[in-house]
Order: sequence, then C-alpha cells, then structure tokens
Amino acid sequence: MAFICTKGHNSDDADYCSECGIPINSNIVNLDKPLKVNNDEILVEKELCPDCGTNRNNGARFCEVCRYDFQTKTPYTVDNLKVPIVAVDQQINSSDNMVEDKVDDKVIDPALILKSEEPENLEEISFPEKLIKLNVVIKVDPSLITDEESKETCPKDMADRVFPLDLDENLLGRRSAAKKIYPEIEINDTGVSHRHLKFIKQKDSTFAVLELGSANGTILNGSNLESGIITPVKAGDEFIIGMWTRIELCERD
Repeated sequence: MAFICTKGHNSDDADYCSECGIPINSNIVNLDKPLKVNNDEILVEKELCPDCGTNRNNGARFCEVCRYDFQTKTPYTVDNLKVPIVAVDQQINSSDNMVEDKVDDKVIDPALILKSEEPENLEEISFPEKLIKLNVVIKVDPSLITDEESKETCPKDMADRVFPLDLDENLLGRRSAAKKIYPEIEINDTGVSHRHLKFIKQKDSTFAVLELGSANGTILNGSNLESGIITPVKAGDEFIIGMWTRIELCERD
C-alpha cells in the first residue's frame, strides 16, 4: 500500500511522507485503489522492486530496502559501486581500464583497481602510523527548517548524540520495524530516509561515505553529495540531512 501526502507526493509510509517528511494524517490515499479527479477514475500503477517487492519510491533510482538499481536493472552489490577516477593512483592511466558511464564522467572498474600495483611481499605494504577513529555527532538544528509545520514537531531540546564508527559499515537512517530496517546510527528526523547513507571503513583505516539514493538528498560541506559513489570523508566534515539534522565527524582517542 502507498499513500499521498498533502503536497501530492507518493509515500510508502503512512505516518510521514517518505519524500518531503511532512506528517500524513487524514489525507491518506490508498494507491491500491483508483484515484478520482473530477469524477473520472485514474488508475495508478505501482512499480515494485523485482528483488524484494518493495514499492518504488516516487521514481527513485534505488530501492529503499535492498538498493536494487531501477536504472540499470541490477541488484545491489559492492561491484556495482562507481569509484571516482580522482580517488585512484595516477599511475593507472591505460584507456583499457576505463569504462564510460552515462551519468558520470569516466570511472574505473573497482575490480581493475584491486589487480593493479599488487605488492610482491608484505614488506611493501604500508600501514598508517596511527589508526583513525571517528565519531558521528548528531545535532538538532532548528535553523535548518524551511517548512512551518515541521517547526512544531522539531525536537529542539534534544541533546547531541554520539555514535562511534567501530563497524566496517554503519548504516544511517530512520528505523522502520515494518521494513525491518534498523540502522546503526538512528536518526529521529521525518525528512531522513530509512536507508539514507552508509559510513564505510577503508582497508587503510580511513573512512568513506556512500549516499544510498535518499529521497531528500545529502549535503556534504555545502555541496550536494551524489548517490552511488563512495566519497572519502575525514574529521571536521559536516553533513546536513532531513528537516533539522546536522552531522559532524570528530576524531576520537
């Protein structure tokens, strides 16, 4: 079942719009039934994810639950992730290692990166002198709110919450028992998707972030973060997501 919010967005959630985050109260429309406009019935077709059967969220590229790619019609795997060319050693410059993508500029196949410059022995592998440890600090910032209705529901007095990035992957988003989504970093913001973004620990002890095709997007250090691309992050970086959430990365001992 899907619903329509007061702004006309299709929503998978009955409580808050999964696109704009506003509350859905009495204006719920069941998309399993025809809509009526001027007494004329309009049949609404639902598009389901072929992998998990979840409703596609308002034409989103990725399935919110299993990350199926509707554009390329491929299921989510690590091999499908696009790696920016700027993040790869400049010694890899053969045109045979490049693949063309219709959305981005040239990117490099991650499988080819793993095969390049393999050390002959363990002595050639360099490790950082100090392991990097980061905390994610979640802040409620009412100054970010642009919707008048959201000002009433914003938890203005909520204290900052701190989450250590101790796992190899830490999912950030809104909890959904119905969809069995339980993020390691849970955000209580109606404008945040259930699977919004993911922090990934790299083999060299550094960290990266992956935007998971959220409904309202992510701003990293003042710029929109493109979904589907692994982006390196560090202490001091700042994210803005949802209606009122500001996120800071801080180094810890």
